[in-house]
Amino acid sequence: MPPDTDAGVGARIAVLRASRHLTQHALAARANVSHSLLTKVEAGSRPASDALVAACARAMGVQPAVLTGQPHAGDVETRQLRALTVPIRHSLDLFDLPPEEGVEPRRLVELRAAVRDVNLRAQAANYRSMAGMLPGLLAELHTAAHLWSGSDRVVAWGLLAEAYRCGHSFGIAMGMPDLSAMALARMDSAASLAGDRAPALRAIRDYLRVTAYLRDGAYETCWRLNASGVAHLAGTDRGTPDALVAAGQLHLGASVLAARTHDRDAVDGHLAEAERVARLTGDQAETLWVAFGLTNVRAHRVLTAVELGQFGDAVAQAKGLRFPDGWLPTRVGHHHINLATAYQGMNRPEEALSELVAARTAAPQQARRHPRVRRTVETLVRGEHRRTSALASYAAWVATA
Repeated sequence: MPPDTDAGVGARIAVLRASRHLTQHALAARANVSHSLLTKVEAGSRPASDALVAACARAMGVQPAVLTGQPHAGDVETRQLRALTVPIRHSLDLFDLPPEEGVEPRRLVELRAAVRDVNLRAQAANYRSMAGMLPGLLAELHTAAHLWSGSDRVVAWGLLAEAYRCGHSFGIAMGMPDLSAMALARMDSAASLAGDRAPALRAIRDYLRVTAYLRDGAYETCWRLNASGVAHLAGTDRGTPDALVAAGQLHLGASVLAARTHDRDAVDGHLAEAERVARLTGDQAETLWVAFGLTNVRAHRVLTAVELGQFGDAVAQAKGLRFPDGWLPTRVGHHHINLATAYQGMNRPEEALSELVAARTAAPQQARRHPRVRRTVETLVRGEHRRTSALASYAAWVATA
């Protein structure tokens, strides 16, 4: 019996567990999670963490999306957005063909600006406009990388790698991990030809692969990918473009992975190393599109505390954190989503809703599609003694009420 796609995560876990003839104790043991926590999640009194969802999904042999539900799969907006997937997928699949006849790439300075533009749209979760411009831009860059010569050609390969990365962003947002994986494979292929930018671009590609496997709870694979990213940076120095930023971001990714596996010493070590690097680089919002710097290190202190279940510490770490002007909206949105989880875990629903509203303000389409937002809202609705208009409005917006 499949879980009800309109139910909450806890209800979906309970239905699927029953269909597998598993008791709560049996599933908790198989998934290596707390029986008490599983009971609260199934009852809807505690939001399901990413780690718990991944663990339960693996224990029952399904993808996490089966438990979280695929948001808005049937609404008009999502159908329209998914229609934009076809030309993106074609662009990714036909990467090995000669350049298309009739495609005349713009000047290098214009292509560089266009790549920045499409990445800014991706990082603001403006999926429609980003997906609309991506296939044409990929065709131009593909042509330039094959037909240009000298240093311009090398630069074009690097820009193509950055543009391929947007296919990953779109695939994740649309719940299409296969599209994400294809885009990241193309990103690595292009990055390998990007001259002295290759080490950092390839390392960041492995960092992005870590974030994808983290959703499935495949922690051993994540550590292998993190090590691969580090290996790409072997032999680089401060003169290698973006290498320090890539190294620092790999430490941040490792801190989250360590938190998922409850290794507090490793969390602290990776955060300390990331902070050391960030003091050398300063805040670099657009470099490699990871928003690395001291601001991101502080945001990861909040995130890792949430992953460890130390919600009070997460709120304390967030005190006084201010994002610089022009910071990537989805990074700001993620921070508020993490704080909403923390406040919900502390049974402070008003503050949790306030953080969800802040996430919506920062990056509306990210918040509307983010599975953790939906899970937190589901829990808030179920725990509310008297329905408030603010929560009802938000719940309707994410289509969970």
